[in-house]
Order: sequence, then C-alpha cells, then structure tokens
Amino acid sequence: MELYVEASIAEELISISKSFNVDAQIIGRVESSTQKKLTISSDYGIFEYS
Repeated sequence: MELYVEASIAEELISISKSFNVDAQIIGRVESSTQKKLTISSDYGIFEYS
C-alpha cells in the first residue's frame, strides 16, 4: 500500500502500522513545482518525465 500524507503525520502512521505487525517506511516525498514534470532520483540514476 502506498500513502501520500503530510510529513507531520508520517511517523504516527508508521507507529500505528507497526502495532499491527505491518512494516512501514518513508520512501520518498512530493514537492510542488511550477513545471509539469516528474523526477525520480534513485541509485540507478535520475529519471525525468514531462
């Protein structure tokens, strides 16, 4: 499952999921932009889609 939430509640959601023995982690972030594009930065490189 993937959730997009405010950073301020991410840790609380991770704690709740762990109480049900479900692993959870923060895997990225979303930033506002004036451009219509997606940038993915990973160990495999930087990928930009527009």
